[in-house]
Amino acid sequence: MSNSRFRKPADVQLTVQYQKGLDIVGVGAAGQVYNVDEHIVLKACRIYEPPSEQDTPRASPCCGSSPRIRTRNIIEAIHTDHPEGIYLRKYQPLSALAPTSSSQSDRVHWYRDLLRALLHLHRLGIAHADLRRDNVLFDHRRHALLSDFGAACPFGRPNPSLPVLLLNGPSETVSAATDHFAMGSLIYELETGARPDLSADDHGALVLPQIHTRHAGLDALVENAWRGHYARTEDMLEHADCLDALPDSREPYERPIPRAELTARITQWRNTRQEHHGCVLYSLPTDLQLHILAERYGWNLDDELRFP
Repeated sequence: MSNSRFRKPADVQLTVQYQKGLDIVGVGAAGQVYNVDEHIVLKACRIYEPPSEQDTPRASPCCGSSPRIRTRNIIEAIHTDHPEGIYLRKYQPLSALAPTSSSQSDRVHWYRDLLRALLHLHRLGIAHADLRRDNVLFDHRRHALLSDFGAACPFGRPNPSLPVLLLNGPSETVSAATDHFAMGSLIYELETGARPDLSADDHGALVLPQIHTRHAGLDALVENAWRGHYARTEDMLEHADCLDALPDSREPYERPIPRAELTARITQWRNTRQEHHGCVLYSLPTDLQLHILAERYGWNLDDELRFP
């Protein structure tokens, strides 16, 4: 069989591997996140097309953030036009917060933050489709922000969590209701410390665990989300806003460093990487690409096996 149909990927698509002088702060299914400085990270795809002279700047589609989605409860993309990936404002993960530093009232405010982020997406007809604790970040004032839009898609697209998981519920397509379902599971996990044991019986009916969050209102919020009782995200947010909780003592949301300053830092950082390394990111071919190149240029890949 001819390998000609693979030759273009061998030429232009390279797998991002170890990056000299860069610390990885996160790894996901589609790529990795590198630290740029104390306020910026770079989310780079595992596979990307290095730029050519004919290319026009564009964001890598697999990096999971949209410059059009800008609201205070969604992470902020600073620069999206560089081929190596998307530059994001740096936030802290849930794991960075002290385990005992949040009260249930604090978490209720987080749930409201996330529902406001979902409301913004749903008004655009977009489902996040991957709502879980790893994709919740926090700013320096402990406001919760929704991150990682790699699975986000318009309503009506296939549910990406099926058939392996019930992350978004049993629906075959995504909608506001599938994000509500995932939000219910997230609340359950943060309140109980365990992921919900969700399953379907022999007839396809959903089997739900007992809900004990020590807050009757939260129990009802989770069950209603799982059972699809919220016709709109506004209804779920209204329910969350009515929950008993202490007043929100957090300072108002703000961006500590102006966007223009971060953009200038990115430009300087890229220039420094180019001067010191000849590129922003190093790229290495995959095994498949190596074999295609070896066939084309007559290399013997087994030669390296002779060396200890």
